Amino acid sequence: MRIVADAPAKQAALAAVLQAARHAAIGRINGAAGELRRTFITSIPGQEMLYLAKENEARLYIADPAPDMADYPLLSAEIGPGLTAPDAGQLAQLWLNMGHQWRQVAAQIETARLGAVYAVEAAPDEATIAAIEAAYQGALP
Repeated sequence: MRIVADAPAKQAALAAVLQAARHAAIGRINGAAGELRRTFITSIPGQEMLYLAKENEARLYIADPAPDMADYPLLSAEIGPGLTAPDAGQLAQLWLNMGHQWRQVAAQIETARLGAVYAVEAAPDEATIAAIEAAYQGALP
């Protein structure tokens, strides 16, 4: 009778171990995605918001038939000799191109990350989790 009573406890313990393994693997997967993203962007507080603001300002500038540089402070801050670009038009196009390139890279990273996370969440055992994680790590550039 004791063996039968211990079976649910053992199952619960194994389920807890598997859930902990899933949680740890997902943390490593997310961490690897973050590290890879940092190779493409500057990772400092507020920088992501600044990238979005620059891209938005560039889009507005390009669409403006008679831009007044007073309306484009971020562009103004980076144009001129020795700065990012010699004029606002070139800088705006640069920011738009960089935004497009980032979205392409980000989509690839996100597809791989989410695929690995979903696979780990459905993995039946720790060996499968390890294989998923290894495949994910091997697929990253």
